[in-house]
Amino acid sequence: MRVALEVRPDGIAWSVAPASPAQQLGFVECPSARRAEVLGSLVGELGWSGALADLVLPMEQYQVFQMERPAGLDDAELADALKWKLRDLLEFSPADAISDVFPFPADAARGRGELVNVVAARKSLLKELVALVQQSGLKPGRIDIAELALRNLAARLDPDSKGAALVHLRQSYGQMIICRGQTLYLSRRLDVSASGLRDAARQESVVQALALEMQRSLDYYESQMGQVPPAHIHLVAKDRDLPLASMLSSYLAAGVSNLDWAALGLESAVDSRCLPAWSAGLPLVGERGK
Repeated sequence: MRVALEVRPDGIAWSVAPASPAQQLGFVECPSARRAEVLGSLVGELGWSGALADLVLPMEQYQVFQMERPAGLDDAELADALKWKLRDLLEFSPADAISDVFPFPADAARGRGELVNVVAARKSLLKELVALVQQSGLKPGRIDIAELALRNLAARLDPDSKGAALVHLRQSYGQMIICRGQTLYLSRRLDVSASGLRDAARQESVVQALALEMQRSLDYYESQMGQVPPAHIHLVAKDRDLPLASMLSSYLAAGVSNLDWAALGLESAVDSRCLPAWSAGLPLVGERGK
């Protein structure tokens, strides 16, 4: 058995991998001080003892930068070498950083040489999360980041590799990714809150600001990365009663709709709080497993 966990300030999102129509997932609200107790209870109640646990980091727990790949370094040396070049950009010391790299699409570099995406997270945070997993009776597995987890879902929305845009709205911010097939091209944080969207006095201005950020992301994808922007944006938000998709569509060049879960073979929508953890368990298209 393999589970995916997203440990957040407000609770723990979990999903059993590989993701399936059975939707074995959930979210438990809890303060940081009760994480060990809550996760230990989940392990006991759901029979996870000894299972591999993959961690999915939300956006606030890491930083991603695009950097030119230095000549003469092999893949094993790349991540550690590049993190020291980020000393003026990181919110913490490179000595307290764990880094990794993932590909930047060559056709989006626009003459800037060979680029790579460099991910950096606090070593102290990752040690704390790994210790939490071990203390709960689980075995540490992979450590993933939100946009690469969501990429697994976006790839299923883009079988022809023409490009797919996905927006995931959380309680206090949103995330927009654009992929072509299995390749992540763009990830952007969206400054929007659920309370702002529900506030009648502010709703229109909040929706307009959100639409503007989304349109700027599409424009950047086209003008700076040289790609044809997707004509449609898939939206996943907790509050499905709010007609947000149609509200956004009136301000955007692209169409917006709530994600069609039935097209993915699901009978009901995935809890948006669990979306990154659930998506982390989706095998990439063409893979038999992860």
